[in-house]
Amino acid sequence: MEELEITVNDKQAAFLEAVMFELDSQDVKGAGMVGGIGSGKSIALADLSATMMEELPKAKGQFACPVVSQAKRALTPGLRARWRTSWNLTPYNAATGNGDYVLWKEPPAGFDRPYEEPDDWTNCISFVNGFVIELCGYKLDADSHRGRNDDFVLMDEALRFKREWLKICLGRIRANVGKFSSNLHWLFAFFSSPPYGAVGDWMWEYEDLQRKDPKRYHFTQVITKDNEVFLPPGYIAGLKDKLTPLEYSVEVEGKRLSSIPKAYYSAFDWEKHSDIDDLPGTWYNPDAPLEMSGDFNVLFTSCTVWQDEGRLLKGQRALWVKEPMKDPETGVPLTMAETLAHKVANAYEGHGLKRIYVTGDRNGNNKSAGATKTMYELFAGVMEAKGWEVILCPLNYNMEHYERYLLLLRILSENQASEYYVRMHSVDFKGAIASMMFTPIKADYTKDKSSEKKGGVEQENATHLGDTVDYYLIWKHQGGMSWCDSGFDIEYY
Repeated sequence: MEELEITVNDKQAAFLEAVMFELDSQDVKGAGMVGGIGSGKSIALADLSATMMEELPKAKGQFACPVVSQAKRALTPGLRARWRTSWNLTPYNAATGNGDYVLWKEPPAGFDRPYEEPDDWTNCISFVNGFVIELCGYKLDADSHRGRNDDFVLMDEALRFKREWLKICLGRIRANVGKFSSNLHWLFAFFSSPPYGAVGDWMWEYEDLQRKDPKRYHFTQVITKDNEVFLPPGYIAGLKDKLTPLEYSVEVEGKRLSSIPKAYYSAFDWEKHSDIDDLPGTWYNPDAPLEMSGDFNVLFTSCTVWQDEGRLLKGQRALWVKEPMKDPETGVPLTMAETLAHKVANAYEGHGLKRIYVTGDRNGNNKSAGATKTMYELFAGVMEAKGWEVILCPLNYNMEHYERYLLLLRILSENQASEYYVRMHSVDFKGAIASMMFTPIKADYTKDKSSEKKGGVEQENATHLGDTVDYYLIWKHQGGMSWCDSGFDIEYY
């Protein structure tokens, strides 16, 4: 193959150099790169896989993931783009007979075969020199992979990969003794966003392993600034505007988090409750109504947007505003409730069935200073002007603290077959997820809401967004849409 020159940042270069030249163990070796948004870890994965292809002809390994269909959608577009622009690798064209690799089917006769051919090519990426990457899903049946023999294992978004699955896939790295002299043979390489709390904490162990045995293990943590030269001007500053401070500190600055010991949502599990793979039906349905739960405050007004599918409650988005905007047509200053309505309407501009049920904080029944309408009514007015049918269902029933705590515990624990269960989008709902993870509990089973006080944390990281989840789950428990006419209320003390 012709000699190529690829451009990488310093952290990517150090990672690739380490796995190629420093990990000289003849045993299985491990290397990991953990980085946030725009840090370049996907580029490193693409470059590593292309290098392995050149170094390990006729090798076959696995790309380990929870669900194959999701990995195909999320992974391969980025890999193919990098392979094409930096490695001159193109998909095989049957009409011309040209191309370097084949996706998801048996390769043509002109391609070499790996030393150990797969029985089924459906989930394989096959290169002309016989190098094969097979996508292997572990969520549905991890034990089915115990009989494999692999030359390597690759993994993306490793924070979603369970520790018990890891034991299975690492035990498969054992194929073709003596056939390769490259350090890339028998390599386990993982790439991932930073974990929130304890989920994916096994990745940090590779940092300790590197200190103990640097010839067998390598670990790199990258932050967005490490890749700044390859990002658009203002990209990092833009992330600061788009993300909550907690998200920014974790995914841009690389801060490591651990869950608090006495949490209000003690049954919340990031891995389980943000796992939307293989759920029944469609995750987001543009032809079904939306359900919204709001929390109205002078300095921070927020909501979570949901859809339900029977017992499954799907957390679609967490949205908030921190200051009022001006009407885009008249320039007149708007209220916070109206500003939030514009944000919701813009987020769902392409939604088909424009019907939304609005519940949440009873304070939304109050009127803003100088206003003649309640905050719920102001919110509805903006949405209706944009073509939405709005059904207001504010809460007006006080559930006892312990009763409320037990309801949330029961729903999140998923130990009753008749109860609702929730799944939340790991990106679009992340603000609410972070709020829930770091909400402390008091001795009387109420939330510690000190984070909402002046001088505390940024309000995006306070308890507001978690409150909207509570309001919604209580509303659904009490009947949801069928309860709209009577309504009920909840307040926190």
